[in-house]
Amino acid sequence: MKNSAIIFIQIIFTFAQITAQTRYKNEIFSEVLKTEDVVYGNAPDLPFIFGFEWNTTDIDMTMDVYEAVGDTATNRPVIIFLHPGAFYTGNNEVDDMVALSIASAKRGYVAVSLTYRLGLNVLSSYSAERATYRGVQDASAAIRYLREHHENYGIDYDNIFVWGSSAGSFIALHLSYTDEAERPESTYGSGSDPDLGCIDCEGNDFDHYSKPNAVVSCWGAIADLNWINEEDNTPLIMFHGTSDGVVPFNSGYPFTVDIFLPFVYGSNLIHDRLNSLSIDHAFYYEENLPHEYWGTSNGTWIDGPNEYFTLIKEDTYGFLFDVIYPYPLGDTNNDGSLNISDITNIISIIINDEHFNFDSYYSDLNSDGQTNIFDLIILFDSIFIPS
Repeated sequence: MKNSAIIFIQIIFTFAQITAQTRYKNEIFSEVLKTEDVVYGNAPDLPFIFGFEWNTTDIDMTMDVYEAVGDTATNRPVIIFLHPGAFYTGNNEVDDMVALSIASAKRGYVAVSLTYRLGLNVLSSYSAERATYRGVQDASAAIRYLREHHENYGIDYDNIFVWGSSAGSFIALHLSYTDEAERPESTYGSGSDPDLGCIDCEGNDFDHYSKPNAVVSCWGAIADLNWINEEDNTPLIMFHGTSDGVVPFNSGYPFTVDIFLPFVYGSNLIHDRLNSLSIDHAFYYEENLPHEYWGTSNGTWIDGPNEYFTLIKEDTYGFLFDVIYPYPLGDTNNDGSLNISDITNIISIIINDEHFNFDSYYSDLNSDGQTNIFDLIILFDSIFIPS
């Protein structure tokens, strides 16, 4: 009789896991609200002709915010999307960034599609370094803005992620791994070109931690592998095609042009560097595939999204889910193990309707949207009954 009861509960648990739609992994909302042109900062911008670094005009920097209609959660993680375009073109309305923002909002994230300052003169490595650095400053300003206003937006102060494509990945990687002491010399200016200032010195005056809590890099690169050190353990997932002719898979010059643009190190060598430092990360590469192999050119669909777009989304949302919920299911006190304290917490929830200060994800073991006796039985089974 005892074994039959256990089997019955295990069947319920398995069925619930199969049928349940899990927030942050699956699309659980059907409609999305988009708030356009939210101003997150103001900074000096170059005109479209990027040959003169001193010729700037202050502009408001904006972002589009995507949220699910009917979402009542008040502590939601954020994904900031950074568009491609080689720092010369592109905007936050390109196809892939909009598609990802909508897909993320439907999963329960607050999605932010960011505008950042452009300004690449392709005849100057000096300009390229400064363009990347301005993008890093803008991403920093956006993160600081969101942390300043996290209560207004109902977002999780400690779970702000950055997802970049191509140039956007350059920004994400450099923001994560570049310290103030590692600023490129070019960012200090020369002649009539201004000093760009520190990483956190542009955009706004909000004083908050400006690094992301996780990074998603699609076909990105970094200027110096030595900027990655033992303390740089921000969760990172990377995607890259081995035949990328725009951003090198290993190392080289962007667009394979070795005259003006700076030398960079692609995802495969970043992967090797992280391995040498024993830093956990995820790396997916596709043999013989080119730049933006999910179906776009500078963010615009060629023939619509392909199967790789779906695969990258699945891998990424699974990766970020583990960042949000790093502890075992049932570990309500987040001490890394399942024990009697977790049982006590669930009993208190059932009897007193007390939810303490932990996410209900950990107490809802059968993923049916509530914490009840079934969750208690499953946890008791997990702790005390050998499998």
